[in-house]
Amino acid sequence: MPRIHLVSNLPGVNALGDHLRAAGLGPTSARSADALLVLIDRPLDHVEQELLDRARKSVPVLLAGPTVRSLPADSPLAESSGLVPGRATPPYELGLRAGPQGEAIMARAADFRPRESWVIPEKIADDVERLILVRHGMTDHPICTWRPSTGLGMFTLGTGPEVLADPAYHRLVGRWLRHCLGELDAPPVGIGLLGTPDLAATHRGAIEVTDGLALTAICDGGAPRPAPHAGPRAPRRVEDPDDLVNDPELAVIVVATPTHSRLEWAGRALEADKHVVVQGPLCMAAADVDQLAELANARSRVLAVHAEGPGDPAYQALRAALGRGAVGEPLWVAAHCGSRHRPAGSWHDDERISGGQLFDRGAGAIEQILALVDEPVEWVSASSVKRVWYHVSNADHSRLLMRFAGGAEAQVIVSDLAGAPRPRLEVLGSAGALVLDGAAADPGADGDGPAARPGGRHAGPPAFGDGDDDLPGPDAVLLVTHDGVRTRYPVAGARESSAVRFYRELADLLVSGWPLRGCGVEAARPVVAVLEAAVRSAAAGGEQIAPR
Repeated sequence: MPRIHLVSNLPGVNALGDHLRAAGLGPTSARSADALLVLIDRPLDHVEQELLDRARKSVPVLLAGPTVRSLPADSPLAESSGLVPGRATPPYELGLRAGPQGEAIMARAADFRPRESWVIPEKIADDVERLILVRHGMTDHPICTWRPSTGLGMFTLGTGPEVLADPAYHRLVGRWLRHCLGELDAPPVGIGLLGTPDLAATHRGAIEVTDGLALTAICDGGAPRPAPHAGPRAPRRVEDPDDLVNDPELAVIVVATPTHSRLEWAGRALEADKHVVVQGPLCMAAADVDQLAELANARSRVLAVHAEGPGDPAYQALRAALGRGAVGEPLWVAAHCGSRHRPAGSWHDDERISGGQLFDRGAGAIEQILALVDEPVEWVSASSVKRVWYHVSNADHSRLLMRFAGGAEAQVIVSDLAGAPRPRLEVLGSAGALVLDGAAADPGADGDGPAARPGGRHAGPPAFGDGDDDLPGPDAVLLVTHDGVRTRYPVAGARESSAVRFYRELADLLVSGWPLRGCGVEAARPVVAVLEAAVRSAAAGGEQIAPR
């Protein structure tokens, strides 16, 4: 793997260095580096000639962030880069798109719209590769370039701390480095999908629209039905799950089976030397998570979990506000999902198969809460009510209480009895409160993603803020401080499904080597441990039980 030497005096640049290290791109010393990445907000002076000498020796020199605008007008680095810097724009939201030679860099890129100033080039040499463009006025200008003839590249983004800390920016810098080093993505990876029709549908759609992944075979017990976006080659239908798991054409097996069978099929796929993706929650016991993790490590295979909770843009806006100290110290977190509606009677409502109401529909809320309160869970107490829907074995109403080591507490309610409007997530802190409302996070009646209002058991109650100016509307975040000031936070980004985001990052891992953030066993195990403790607590009449 190529090794990178990062030269910078900018505060907060360590996050970029950590990302490049995780992607196998460094660090190393300047003398042994395969490429030099420079982010400096002052003139380079005597170092310029040294950088030019390294570039002439086929060591790419890449100047990013404020480095470009710190160069003097007669800089030999600017001349060698083939790009003459002009004036810097005021900060504004930038829409980035691939240039003529930048398709690989922007492949699977998220909707990254940084707000920052950038340098408009006055002149560009004919042999400069235009990798990433920004439209300014009626003209497209390069913001990221590479000149193979001189070994110099420029990327005029990354001057502000927010952009410098953004994982999307880290990814672009990493792919820019790979491009300049001649590192290419691996061929598309063959994927086999095993699951029930309801769960498999969500995974199938996301896989088929992801560059770098090829849905090759599917076993979901359903009738053949070509998808409109499946492309020229529809996946093969496989009747026997064993045949799918052992298919030599497949590198990845997606396990989207009912909860009680995920351990078995994930284990079989790992034993067949496949990378494995499992629908969350991973399984029904923390010890089983450890067993799968050991098997994956022994086989040097990827074991990833598709968790729906943390990917919601509105939740991310709430988490960002909490991280900025909007409510001070978090003291109480409450999550609510459900409505009053007769359960359909599918496997989701069968306690033996789904693991129970909390396992089937509360995992996403638990994932979110564990990410908000970064402390160990001391104990869990749970209870359930069974008084109305006797045609199914799952509880009608379930409550989970968590106590954290620092004293904060959290509650998750999953209900088929709740008819009154409730916010789906709220955080009470020492300095105020955050409230998140929006379309219900529950899966639809078939378990294949959020259901649209109105109606439907999994659609949730009406928006908590409908018709009230003091409350957030759908998919909005409201901050209320102790002095009565109300602040609404915008929810950025397109409403992209969590599955699409997950498979885009999985493809980056499998064909480009980028790290898969927050989707491994280390994030999945605490969720399973809390759910397992909740089942034991409910069976013991609400006894406080420490997750194992």
